[in-house]
Amino acid sequence: MQKVNQEEIEIQRKQVLNSNCTVELVAACTIGQGIKRLKQLEEFDALEAYSTLKNPPVFFIPSSGSGSRMFQFLFEWLESGESSPLVEEFFAKVGDLALRQLEALKNQPIDDRVNFVKRLLDRDQLNFGELPKGLIPFHQEGDRIFSSFQEQVRQAATIIEEKAHVHFTIQKTFENQISENIDLLKLPVECSFSYQEPGTDAFCFDENGNLVEEDGEALRRPAGHGALLTNLNKIDAEVVLVKNIDNVQHSSKSHVTKRTWKIITGLLKQLQNDLCALDENYSTERLQEFNEKYELLSEDELKNFDVDQLEIMLSRPTRVCGMVKNEGEPGGGPFWVKNKEGDVFKQIIEKVQISANADQQEIVASSSHFNPVFMAVSKTDCYGKRLDLLPFRDNDAYFIVEKSHKGKTIKYRELPGLWNGSMSNWNTLFVEIPSETFSPVKTVLDLTKPAHKA
Repeated sequence: MQKVNQEEIEIQRKQVLNSNCTVELVAACTIGQGIKRLKQLEEFDALEAYSTLKNPPVFFIPSSGSGSRMFQFLFEWLESGESSPLVEEFFAKVGDLALRQLEALKNQPIDDRVNFVKRLLDRDQLNFGELPKGLIPFHQEGDRIFSSFQEQVRQAATIIEEKAHVHFTIQKTFENQISENIDLLKLPVECSFSYQEPGTDAFCFDENGNLVEEDGEALRRPAGHGALLTNLNKIDAEVVLVKNIDNVQHSSKSHVTKRTWKIITGLLKQLQNDLCALDENYSTERLQEFNEKYELLSEDELKNFDVDQLEIMLSRPTRVCGMVKNEGEPGGGPFWVKNKEGDVFKQIIEKVQISANADQQEIVASSSHFNPVFMAVSKTDCYGKRLDLLPFRDNDAYFIVEKSHKGKTIKYRELPGLWNGSMSNWNTLFVEIPSETFSPVKTVLDLTKPAHKA
């Protein structure tokens, strides 16, 4: 084993054994306290700012996840033979799903339940359990069926008037299949692909901190979406729009989403312009006005603010993160947190990062919004200088994952989440966006919801 790998193994071993990955929550971000709610005139101003962009933004969509979780309840049913409410709902509603119109399923009788599901999931059949989620049929228009990859491209083409560019991070194994699927659209959209770098994969340890090996090689696992920071870093664009592959609406229900992308992108431009204006004519009063408008800084940050702090803000990447009202959907949320130095700042925090202590859970219970992964990010400082994003990551904000592997418990470290610790030291604006912009697909039954139907 190479020396550099051994050193990295020891670093990760210590992290797995000794780390307390919880953060200290100070308060939930709410409307007027860290989350901006736009007035109608502010929306119009943001749309106007969007129209002045010199270069169109690029979409960046993590898409390597498989469709297995969408069909997990069906896998469990095949194995156990025991039905469940989800299984019964599936067979009651399967006729409403786009996948039912596939040639391989169109004439397959639903009353032959086992063979129908095997046709759906078996490796020598449609293999939906292993295909990328983005290749699963999501929507139907007339007799046409569209995958999530196709719907993301179609939506991007209607948002960006010039030639749209969509970048997907994928499993390399499926690149040709994904390209062929997108090419069926025959749209003038540039699509590019990248892969999670194998060198970022985490080393796995047992409960005693011993390295887990198989066939003489260290067992490794992908290090989470934080590993995609290097992919984002390589995107040749000033502004990038980040979203998840499964969050896309039927084209007949996507008008709110299209408008919202333009609003938050325009807001990003306004924020950077106003930061530059503050730099050109700085005063405490103007800083207060700036912060009342954007709610970027905590009271503690304002008290300790000086010209040096302004220089730091000017030299950072900036992001505008859409936040949706919490209506019971899972996901990380916006919070004011305190770091080791005692500074209070805004961050998107995942459930796994939060202590079970009663005071911390009370803060969680008081939260009003969550993160749907709907963000416009600038890869430049406020004066347009292109930045290397890696130095703005908080390397201590990693996650420790515990899973079962061949009947034994393994632990490994995931890198700081892409929109969590990987963007910890960015200028961060949270803004409320409509609930219609968030229609995730966690199980196949989510595709029967109104957002996914004509």
